[in-house]
Amino acid sequence: MGLNPNYAAVSGRQQVTGRWAITLPGEFNRREEEAGLCFWRPGLTIWLTAYGAEDGMTIEQRLARDRGNASPEATDMDESQQDGVGRLTYRLAETRADGAIVNGLYSYVHGEAGQVMVAAYFDSDTDLEAARQVSASITYTG
Repeated sequence: MGLNPNYAAVSGRQQVTGRWAITLPGEFNRREEEAGLCFWRPGLTIWLTAYGAEDGMTIEQRLARDRGNASPEATDMDESQQDGVGRLTYRLAETRADGAIVNGLYSYVHGEAGQVMVAAYFDSDTDLEAARQVSASITYTG
């Protein structure tokens, strides 16, 4: 199964807002919806939503808030700060109403004047590695 020919196919570096960019490992379909920007290919769907920064909150405070809001079932939690960007990433397996398990990698990335939330849903360990690559590629261009 390949990409959907009814949607744009994109790859490589994508400037997703005026302040944020990601790099896609291979070709993905792309579409915009009210919920955010979606990139997908068989086995991996990535939702990206960008926000402004809350007035008066530091990057450290926003990371602490995100960490506190994470599900108690979150695993593989990783937090870092480098070059003015704070990043929190974790995995979470969620059970849908129909009983199916959905594997997700969630990333919260903060810059001085904005933040991005990425939810990547994957089918296999190979797709998880691609999701991690996308998460690690998020850059803040201020």
